[in-house]
Amino acid sequence: MSTLQEIAQSDDYGQFELKEVYQAAQLLLQEFQKTRTQPEKLKEIIEHLKKRLEGQAAYPLAILLESSKLGVEHQLQKDWNSPMKQRQLFLFESLYAQFRGKVPPTIWNQICLNYAEALIYVGRSLDGLNVLEQMTEAENDPSYERLDAERGWGLLFYSTFLRDKDAKGEALHLSRDLLRDGIEKITNTNGRALYADRLKLAVKMLEEIGPIDLTGSYKPNFFEGRERDYRDWCAKHRLLLNDNNEVDPTGTMKIDTLNYRHVGSDKERGLFLETFMDSIVSEFTGLRWNLFEALEKEPSDERNEELKTVYRQSYTLFSKVSQFVSQYYKLEMTNPRAGMQRMWFEEEDPKKPLKPFIRDSKNGALKALFWLSKELFGYEQSAVQNVATVRSLLIRDQLERSFVQVITKKEEIAETGELRKHQMTQVELERLAQTTLFKARNALMYLGFAIGLEKNNKQRHSDFECRCFHEFISVISTSGASMI
Repeated sequence: MSTLQEIAQSDDYGQFELKEVYQAAQLLLQEFQKTRTQPEKLKEIIEHLKKRLEGQAAYPLAILLESSKLGVEHQLQKDWNSPMKQRQLFLFESLYAQFRGKVPPTIWNQICLNYAEALIYVGRSLDGLNVLEQMTEAENDPSYERLDAERGWGLLFYSTFLRDKDAKGEALHLSRDLLRDGIEKITNTNGRALYADRLKLAVKMLEEIGPIDLTGSYKPNFFEGRERDYRDWCAKHRLLLNDNNEVDPTGTMKIDTLNYRHVGSDKERGLFLETFMDSIVSEFTGLRWNLFEALEKEPSDERNEELKTVYRQSYTLFSKVSQFVSQYYKLEMTNPRAGMQRMWFEEEDPKKPLKPFIRDSKNGALKALFWLSKELFGYEQSAVQNVATVRSLLIRDQLERSFVQVITKKEEIAETGELRKHQMTQVELERLAQTTLFKARNALMYLGFAIGLEKNNKQRHSDFECRCFHEFISVISTSGASMI
């Protein structure tokens, strides 16, 4: 019987069972993670698995191996915005969009777990925590075993955005508890060791903060009737512009707390920015209420039009966020109309280098906003974009310039592709309206955090806090991967 090392070095992987080839690929990946020298056969064996698994439910596992390889390659680069990181996130987004409900829970959970890990790594902790909520309970699933511990890891990262001592402490206390209790559910030795290291980090960060009074964080809610239902719905779906929504959705004070109050001598500019932020928040809360009301109604043409409006106008929030960034960082954009897709680049051209304000920034929340814009509008270093991104932008353009028919019956589907781009299902419309508004909310939150970090002595992150983004990061642990 051949050993895994012998299988990995073979010139004919087809002679071995899939499970053996997959384990051999994991062995090579583990070697790459440890030595930081890529094994000669790693790319070859992953390409073999992709071809062999094409069309099968287990196909995502081969892509996850490729993503792991890209993650290690990225760590060897000095560029935080490397092509490898862009490619890795593109692959995760594609898996997440295309295989929901189409693969067994064990494979779906592995997609979610590793996608969330990648999002958390680039600062998008809000999005990563949301992805974790999509995991499906599955017995004896090594990925599902890590759910609570990974939530704790996500909250640890999230806490680094919070400037208020009590808010940071509350997030870290929950992070520590989730990591501590989650470790007990993990049966894999390497997995337990990974999260044990992360638990040590959470404990150390709590010690740095010092004692806080968690009992003093009780947040009464005085809403009643329909307003109470609405506020509860906002908290449940993480649509509050409130730092505490991710930490305690049930117990948080169900109000929006995001605002901008200028600090500095330029009062005229400060007043403009304050008013601008208030107007963006007001527009968001109006769309959120419209979404709540529409989802309560029975399906109808009127309801569909309301959902279309929420979806289409959510994109205007991204444009206004980019305009705020431009004003706040004094970007003096060549094209003032350039939106979130282009504002990061010299002359607002994706073929040009990044502007210094983002290229040289150590502001994790600003970079989270950058990476969110990639999911929304595409990766400049990728020739191909995620199908879900292309579809959502196509639907948005059709709503702006033409029409989109909401179909409810299979026989209504157009026979030609030209007509189909003017169609969407009711389920797709509901999903797009909700997810796009959620992303708009996260864009506003990342913007608020970014400004907060800038206002606190221009990057008041301690060296210790910055290290938390790198010390215990690992790409997909081969010990936790499911077997074919």
